[in-house]
Amino acid sequence: MKKICLIICSVLLLNNTFSQEQNNEVLLTIDNNKITSEEFSRIYNKNKTNFSTGEITSIEEYLDLFINFKLKVTEAENSGLDTVKSFIVEFEGYKRQLANPYLIDEKANEKVIKEAYERMQYEMRASHILVKLAPDFSPEDTVIAYEKAMGIRKRLLQGEPFKAVAKGSSGDPSVKNNGGDLGYFTVFQMIYQFENAVYNSEIGEISKPVRTRFGYHIVKVTDKRKARGQIKVAHIMLTVPRGTTADTEKQKKQLINDIYHKVKQGEDFNELAMEYSEDRGSASKGGELPWFGAGRMVQEFEGAAFELSSNGEVSQPFRTGFGWHIIKRIDRKDIPSFEESLPEIKRKVGKDQRALVARDALINNLKQEYNFVQVEENIPVKYDTTLNTHVLKQAYLSRDSKLDGKLFSFLDQLFFEQDFAAYVKNKKSKKELLPYDYMMLYKEFVDNKILEVEESRLEEKYPEYKYLLKEYHDGMLLFEITDQKIWSKATEDSVGLKNYYDNNKSNYMWDERWEGSVYYCSNEQVYKKVSKIIKKKSFGKTLTNDDLIKQLNTEEEVLKIETGIFEEGENNIIDNLIWEKKNNLENNPYLLHKGNKLIPEYKSFSECRGLVISDYQDYLDKEWIKSLREKYNITINNAVLSSIK
Repeated sequence: MKKICLIICSVLLLNNTFSQEQNNEVLLTIDNNKITSEEFSRIYNKNKTNFSTGEITSIEEYLDLFINFKLKVTEAENSGLDTVKSFIVEFEGYKRQLANPYLIDEKANEKVIKEAYERMQYEMRASHILVKLAPDFSPEDTVIAYEKAMGIRKRLLQGEPFKAVAKGSSGDPSVKNNGGDLGYFTVFQMIYQFENAVYNSEIGEISKPVRTRFGYHIVKVTDKRKARGQIKVAHIMLTVPRGTTADTEKQKKQLINDIYHKVKQGEDFNELAMEYSEDRGSASKGGELPWFGAGRMVQEFEGAAFELSSNGEVSQPFRTGFGWHIIKRIDRKDIPSFEESLPEIKRKVGKDQRALVARDALINNLKQEYNFVQVEENIPVKYDTTLNTHVLKQAYLSRDSKLDGKLFSFLDQLFFEQDFAAYVKNKKSKKELLPYDYMMLYKEFVDNKILEVEESRLEEKYPEYKYLLKEYHDGMLLFEITDQKIWSKATEDSVGLKNYYDNNKSNYMWDERWEGSVYYCSNEQVYKKVSKIIKKKSFGKTLTNDDLIKQLNTEEEVLKIETGIFEEGENNIIDNLIWEKKNNLENNPYLLHKGNKLIPEYKSFSECRGLVISDYQDYLDKEWIKSLREKYNITINNAVLSSIK
């Protein structure tokens, strides 16, 4: 049995090796440029289907197009277009974009995406107390802030009311109004570290200090409920600013009640919003607001909106900190499926701190793959557990220090303390760097060096990336050289364009046309009057169509006139009248026409300039391809070509 397995494995390995060799065989050579069957096959399989007809382009036919494409790219390279600064800058930008998906750990990314969707199913209510840390905090500041946060937590665990402690201790300015209560919110609405603390806590639990860029937070989850989705409403608002007198407040309340009764009596909500609402941003749209869910509106407004049970239902007047409101529900939708949510979640994850989770996971994997080794005693910053803060190595505080110790190594790369010092110097701003800054810069330095090496190896590790990069590179070159040789030339070469027109005039002919006017009469009386007038020899000289319109359309519109030059198939009514086509139009017994057929003739250059430019571009392209095929040696390996079939 073991022997059979080994034989099967050997066959599979041989087949795989043969397949790889086959894919790497040269299919096409243009001068010294060798193109493998794999490169051709990838592009062919992407583009072989004609999406308008569904037909499959044969390999031979596509190879001919592919050769034309590669000839143009070769010409662009030989012309040095890929060395132009603007090209290099643009291509590097594309390269970075294409590399991004390969510079994260896919499993970790999938995990945070699924985590985000799971969290979307719930809305959390939490209160917090913030112990602020200034951007330029010192190690002593960190210790003081952490100890203060732990002291606050101890008081809460001993039973002091959260709201009272928050009002006396929190650095969040909103605490004076909300007592630390943040209301309901869901995923992506808070900083990721804070969100984690909330979603990972039980109701009523007092968290340990949670560190964010704002400082330390003590978090208490007060409720958790199933997500209510999103709702769309229109509202009428009467503002009640701070300092409003009691009389004005009373008048506003009376007016909102009057408006509510108008709605109840059947008056149009949208029109009332446009007339009365003092939210000018929505009033012009009938009071309509964008879709919103948990945490997007003040609690009173959100609660009143979600209490409405059916579309079209209108709330009673209610008060918020902004004033008086009436809400009409327009629509409501539940949380979409995972597949529907995926593009939006991915977009938000890419802009969120979650993206760092997937990136850090990749870096940790690469450290193992690259055999990353760090010299512990030379690490610039260490965490002092006694002081509960980061401490900077003394050598970085002295200008005389040599900083020649080894920091870390991986693959064939070796980095020294002086490399990191140079990195810090380049990054340093006017403010004095603190140990925490050094720690973050060191992590950034290590991460960047690992990612730089990984990015340089992407083409080697991921064939799909290599070929996608090649497609972008060649596509950009094709655009540049085609613009030079064809598109711009066709529009700017006025002499060549005119000569092309003169030599191909027979391609730009008008078919038989009709020039005249069609008269749409509303009744028999108008029909008879118009018929009599347009038959006169003097019509068109002393009396014109405009005169006819002014004469007959005095009180109401009883006559319409359509005038112009028409080709067959351009206007159904004229097709019926002139070319006796039956287009199943409703019969209008009061139609008149006056005009003449025009014999076929050449179009003037100005009448067909756009078409001439397009044809001239095609002509230039064919002539260019012809010259390129004469200029370059093209060799096709027919044995490899037949293996692709």
